[in-house]
Amino acid sequence: MWFTAITVALGALIGLAVGGRPRHVPEHTFHLWPLLLAGLALQVIVEAGMVGAIGVQLVAVSYVLLLAFGALNLRLSGMGVVMVGMAMNLVPIAINAGMPVRAGALVDAGIVPTPDASTYVRLRGERHLEDNGDHLTFLGDIIPVSAIRQVVSFGDLVLGIGTVTLIVGILRPPPSKPWREH
Repeated sequence: MWFTAITVALGALIGLAVGGRPRHVPEHTFHLWPLLLAGLALQVIVEAGMVGAIGVQLVAVSYVLLLAFGALNLRLSGMGVVMVGMAMNLVPIAINAGMPVRAGALVDAGIVPTPDASTYVRLRGERHLEDNGDHLTFLGDIIPVSAIRQVVSFGDLVLGIGTVTLIVGILRPPPSKPWREH
């Protein structure tokens, strides 16, 4: 969650630095925004401690809702990149019944002292320790971010770039349409 919060804050700071203002947000049209709220709410519920098959199913449903919201709002700058990042996360979750987390990355992020100790860590949400039965593990949580003691995926990185771009874009006025009547 810290990684997401940091990307949102970074997007807001960059958006403000390049002249964007919060007053421009309502000038943008967001189609079916309740999909966004429902998708995010499901992710928060799972992160808060729901584990196992139901947690994985809720995360998968949340990604479907978020991808639907993204598709309906694809014209927003950065939304396509956000969707690619979400898809990169959904694929390993769907095929592995959860997001594989590499034990060595937990060590490198400073979460556990040794790879063996990772078996004593309770991973939140849909995550599980990577094992030999997992597929596409290069899309799993394998990138340690020791500054925030978190392990992220390549999908998270892509999603973060898209989120920053999206927030910068919605803090700026929407592009004018020359064919619009005044």
